[in-house]
Amino acid sequence: MLMSMAAIPGHGELPTTVRHHDEALRRFGDRASAYFSGMWDGDPLADAFVADFATIGHGRGMRMLRQACREGVDAVEGAPASLRALFAQLDAVPAWVDLARINRDSRQLARYTRQAGIVLGAASLVSGYANSAASRPLELTGRYVENAGMRTIEVGSWLLAINADHGLERDRPGFELTVRVRIIHALVRRQLLDSPDWDTDAWGVPICQSYLAYTLIEFCLIPLRGMRAIGAPYLPHEVDAYYETWRYVGHLLGIDPSLLPTDEAEQRVLEELYLLTRPPVDDYCISLVAAINDEFLVPEIEELLPRQLYGVAPPVVHGLERIFLGEKIADELQVPTTRATPFIRLLGSLMLVVNLLIDRIPGSLTLRTRLGERYRDQQETRLRTRYSVRHDLVDDSPAGGKPHPARDPG
Repeated sequence: MLMSMAAIPGHGELPTTVRHHDEALRRFGDRASAYFSGMWDGDPLADAFVADFATIGHGRGMRMLRQACREGVDAVEGAPASLRALFAQLDAVPAWVDLARINRDSRQLARYTRQAGIVLGAASLVSGYANSAASRPLELTGRYVENAGMRTIEVGSWLLAINADHGLERDRPGFELTVRVRIIHALVRRQLLDSPDWDTDAWGVPICQSYLAYTLIEFCLIPLRGMRAIGAPYLPHEVDAYYETWRYVGHLLGIDPSLLPTDEAEQRVLEELYLLTRPPVDDYCISLVAAINDEFLVPEIEELLPRQLYGVAPPVVHGLERIFLGEKIADELQVPTTRATPFIRLLGSLMLVVNLLIDRIPGSLTLRTRLGERYRDQQETRLRTRYSVRHDLVDDSPAGGKPHPARDPG
């Protein structure tokens, strides 16, 4: 049972920044009603556990969480009822999940490691910045403009763990990191709801169910579309596994079944609903895109080029973003127009044909996957060295800069 509007006295039907409410109801009916209701909903199980930090302590609570992930909740001495309730949900694997099939059909995704890194930054992350309410927690926690490279690596660490061999099984790091992401969300939500800087009337609940559900589109539908656009298409069984992976990740993140998309068609509907009703872009959204471009994406494209061609990197990044986001959203986010865009489209079309043909060569998938995994490991080491990142997620990050609610205040 989700926390509902009744738990937030004085608030109206929907946050004031939401647009095109009537059109959304006309086009999407009950799905739109559930989506608007979800803007007042947090994550009752995770929120209850985080509320218990007031008595058990932040550090102890996070240690309990990690132990429950690794050894099971019964191994946690003095586990509060809230932690047991959370793991009752996490340990109840839905009947629709087939982890063996996910693992089998995802084994060769790493052949496109280079392309996936580009799409993560220029499509998955940037697409979320076209919503001033959904990106507001990043502003108020100082988590992106402070260090765009660090947060991108943190997100990448989580995705690597999810997509690792058997990554989402109960005793694997992908499961634990996903659960920790859920608790990080709850910690941020609790702090912002108590903050005078958070305008609940305008934005709804921080990291609400509706925008949390949209993160599945950011990390599934959008990257799949982006990979194909730059000529790195996955095979049909890999695409099916991708959607099943993110449906399960959504379950682990605490997305209510009424909002959790089950397949590509439902993800497309959710994307349409989100884009129709999202709050307008503001100056902070624009600064987020500028930060990830200047601090991370442009330097990473430069890594692929000889020094004499460094000037090509910004237009390449802007061209990619215009392809991934579409011209309208790119204009709103003030992504510069560039003559590189049609060239990138053409190159993507050519590479699509080439890679589809190469995929049919016996043995090519295994060889390219091995090369992609080697490149992935080298890149992980290089990026962590370059940006001085030694942790996985923000809850384990060193002190410094603006305090973050996921860090142990002790």
